[in-house]
Amino acid sequence: MNTFFALLTLLSLIAGGYYLIRLIICFSKGSDKAFYGKRFAIAFVVFLASGIGFNATETPEQKAEYEAHRQAQEQEKQQKVAEKGAKEEADKKALEEQKAADEKAKAEAQKNTPEYRVKEKVKEYVNGYAETTINSVTLNPDMGTEKDGDYVALVRLTWNRKNSGKTSKEMLEMYSSDMAARIYNDLPEVQELAVFWTVPYLNGSAKVSFERSNGGMAFTDKVFDKNFNK
Repeated sequence: MNTFFALLTLLSLIAGGYYLIRLIICFSKGSDKAFYGKRFAIAFVVFLASGIGFNATETPEQKAEYEAHRQAQEQEKQQKVAEKGAKEEADKKALEEQKAADEKAKAEAQKNTPEYRVKEKVKEYVNGYAETTINSVTLNPDMGTEKDGDYVALVRLTWNRKNSGKTSKEMLEMYSSDMAARIYNDLPEVQELAVFWTVPYLNGSAKVSFERSNGGMAFTDKVFDKNFNK
């Protein structure tokens, strides 16, 4: 019986499609539409009736088979969605891991540069200087030597202690000399050192310069502005 209703449904669908096309042609040409309109309505009614009849005569086995098929399709759909989500999550995780690995490799590569070593050593030295902060550390190639890998270090610091000009000058000279001595031992690539100081309390600035020589870093220049004379 199901086969009959299935065949009837198919035939009514074909007939309905044919009459619908003829109706459209009639509309476009302005001809009589009643003949094809009635037949399209009959085909539509037959289509509905055959569909109802097909569902009504469906056996429990067929219903179970249809339901199993529907559930299998739904499970397949859900599985594809889950697989897509898992793939996207795995791709995202792999991208994050690759990014982290690249950043780690970049950081490790930076640790092997002279700039990194000098900056880290200066930070270490400054930690021992009272109320001193680092503004910047710059490393420039030393154009005064023929050896590749020689540098001039420019260190800019701020001293925040409130002292007299004379005491401040003595402390800054001492800190500068200490840094130069330690650089001499720790950083053989640094041939020259210039330490620039800013002292907000005095509204003053200073520069102390050194150059590597036999046995240590020698003073080459000391400039303190007039505010250190107060």
